[in-house]
Amino acid sequence: MPVAAELTTLEGDKVRIEVTVPEDEVRKQFDRTVKETSARMRLPGFRPGKVPAGVVIQRVGREGIFAQTLDRALNDWYREALVLTGVDPLESPEVDMGDATEQGVAFAVTITVPPTPALGTYKGLEVMREPDETPEGAVDDEIARIREQSARLEDKDGAAASGDFVVADIDGTLDGEALPDAMSRDQLVELGTDRILPEFTTALEGASAGDSVTFDVTYPEDAPEEIRGKTVAYSITVQKVQEKVLPEVDDALAETVGFASADEMLKEIEERLAAATAKTAEERYRRRVIDAAVSAATFAVPPVMVDRRIDSILHDTSHQLPQGVTLDQFLAMQGQTMDQARDSLRADAEMSIRREMVVETIADAEEITLADEEIEERVRRDAADAGRDADELLTALRGSGGWDSLRQDLRIERAVDMIVQSATPISPEEAEKREAAGEAPEADEEPAAKKPAAKKDTEKKPAAKKDTGKKTTAKKPAAKKDPGDKPAAKKPAAKKASAKAATSSAKGSGAGAAKKPAAAKKPAAKKKPDAE
Repeated sequence: MPVAAELTTLEGDKVRIEVTVPEDEVRKQFDRTVKETSARMRLPGFRPGKVPAGVVIQRVGREGIFAQTLDRALNDWYREALVLTGVDPLESPEVDMGDATEQGVAFAVTITVPPTPALGTYKGLEVMREPDETPEGAVDDEIARIREQSARLEDKDGAAASGDFVVADIDGTLDGEALPDAMSRDQLVELGTDRILPEFTTALEGASAGDSVTFDVTYPEDAPEEIRGKTVAYSITVQKVQEKVLPEVDDALAETVGFASADEMLKEIEERLAAATAKTAEERYRRRVIDAAVSAATFAVPPVMVDRRIDSILHDTSHQLPQGVTLDQFLAMQGQTMDQARDSLRADAEMSIRREMVVETIADAEEITLADEEIEERVRRDAADAGRDADELLTALRGSGGWDSLRQDLRIERAVDMIVQSATPISPEEAEKREAAGEAPEADEEPAAKKPAAKKDTEKKPAAKKDTGKKTTAKKPAAKKDPGDKPAAKKPAAKKASAKAATSSAKGSGAGAAKKPAAAKKPAAKKKPDAE
């Protein structure tokens, strides 16, 4: 190793690392500085980059070369010391330079690190679990959805009502001038839906084929600039009125969605909803168990960790937006400023970090470890489930440095499984009874990290125009996974394998790839007296 590092734990969530750099490493870095300086130096009689080392040292001076070496290499030596000691710094270090000569360098850094939670009870927790009962009406709702998909429109005699469709020619004028964007022919309009302005439904209800209606629409200040705050006069001629006809629930309907009979379709729907209900109940129970363990622990999450988690969420979001849409533009569309978005994410970002820190501390307390053989077995199993070549995936993980990260993910997963398996589920009625009796309530399920709330699009274009383009829905800031979540396995990217890549499926009671508290970039040490 280029450096040696000795770690000492201090009070107040700080550690001190004594770093020593041997002579051979110092001389290697010194020679590198000479070479780099030679490449930049321009002297008469020498080709660029060919100035001899002796001449470089003579012109710059050994002290100057050594000072440049320290300025450049100290950061690398510091980072190497962090790797050796496994320290995850929260802030820039305090640097204390010791002896620094060409025969060796010694320095020390004092670093603030994440606090270690003081654990409370985390085994044998009694936590509410919802029953695995399909919600009332869920099967009927699914059948209704299938019928809607197979519905047909039939011409209707008489007046149009809410829920009917009209085929109409639409003309709109602004200040007496035709408005092209408000003109359409043979436009199909569904009455009563929020996809059209309510004025259209009001005007067309009661109209029959051949009728013409006129009405005005005054657009609000958040409408497109062309019609913002202005009144558009509409004239609509109804060509025909149609009503939606839903198919009967029979074998013919079942065949349209891939089933041999209505009975088979109904059975599959019931089984699928039952499985989904059980999965949801299990995931909520697991989350409640973890949150109960978190509630029993005592510690404070440093604000810098929360800020970094929020930065990470917003960074991920910015890379998920449609091309050409910036994060600021997206937030503006949601009616939020950057500060408001950060505030809306703060509480859940902190809770996510608390879960991770508590579960990791429990894993340490329980001395949970995984042998290489266990990791390889998991990778091979998940590779088989994903239809991937296991040897190829193993090579990618080891080559990308993802092996140790995967080991930590699975270690945290095992800790979550242990906590959940030791817990005892109680009914909602029992939980309510205990709360009414004044017993300490369990930790409620924490919702997924809050996201900048999406507002309904209030920019009403001239409603009659046909929609000829696809709508794009920008993704909201997504919360990072924490120990309460099951791992959502992803395949490794073509060139870079990640630790998550191996868990292409999470069978059994897999808990989720809980990451260490996000700690952005590691601080870079500088030569004394300055430290970042």
